[in-house]
Amino acid sequence: MERPINATIRGTGSYVPPRIVPNDEFTQSLDTSDEWIRTRTGIRERRHAGPGDTSATMGTLAAREALSAAGAAPGEIDLIVCATVTPDLMCPSTACLIQSHLDCRTVPAFDISAACSGFVYALSVAEQYIRTGSAKTVLVVGAEVLSRVTDFSDRNTCILFGDGAGAVVLGASTDPARGFFNIRLFADGSRQELIQVPSLVTPNPPPGSMAIPKPRYLRMNGREVFKFAVTQLRAQVELALADCKRLGKELSLIVPHQVNVRVIDAALEDLDFPAEKVVVNLDKYGNTSAASVPIALDEAVRAGRCKSGDTLLLVAFGGGLTWSSALVTL
Repeated sequence: MERPINATIRGTGSYVPPRIVPNDEFTQSLDTSDEWIRTRTGIRERRHAGPGDTSATMGTLAAREALSAAGAAPGEIDLIVCATVTPDLMCPSTACLIQSHLDCRTVPAFDISAACSGFVYALSVAEQYIRTGSAKTVLVVGAEVLSRVTDFSDRNTCILFGDGAGAVVLGASTDPARGFFNIRLFADGSRQELIQVPSLVTPNPPPGSMAIPKPRYLRMNGREVFKFAVTQLRAQVELALADCKRLGKELSLIVPHQVNVRVIDAALEDLDFPAEKVVVNLDKYGNTSAASVPIALDEAVRAGRCKSGDTLLLVAFGGGLTWSSALVTL
């Protein structure tokens, strides 16, 4: 009898643009300070894209790192899924551009738009392609250039966001101890007005919203998003801990979406989970939306914070509203 096929993480990669934007840079034009930003968000600096950087170019660089770590060549890729809300173009997809940059075969390539949850959504698609035998090697990318949809006169949002890309290569395995054991995806479109990024085809006002003076920029209700993020992060961690108990596994590391250190702290309060087992790098990069989880995962892998056999929770939440989690053993 053939063993079932599991999707496993073969390699990770990431890329952030070289331009560092410290908190002090915002004090020149806004009523804010480094201390104000740090105490409210945990962010000290973030990266902003240069003139030649796009979601596709950064995603390609992250993909090359992931392929190298996996010991795989672009010709092995059977599918590319890219999560982004800041694509280079409305058409073609960013995934198609990455496919071209990597000089892959004419394999399927498409984007997923689920905001900060996008990478885990994309993992879910890739995992199913592998589990059903439709693909053996899948490249999953999360890439964003949020600095190009940010209103730098809005103190409440411009301090939060950064640019970057992360990627993983998933491969097929028959090892029952490795792979994804639970992926959960959720959406609540009735609350879509809490986070919006308009496009060239967005009417003004956007659906479900009041008319806004700067329709090209990201808009967010920070107070309500904070409460939503705390609630859903806590719920997904509780579910993962229950899953681990049922499966006889130990949760080695939590890799959350890097939204705000206060969100992470509030969600994990009283859960009796060690803070040192939670990956936090938003002090360096801020909120990079769909790129957030794969960048943090890649840094954790390369720093030796997790190894083969460890069980990780990848968890995210964002515009849609959407939230998601993936329990995976490396």
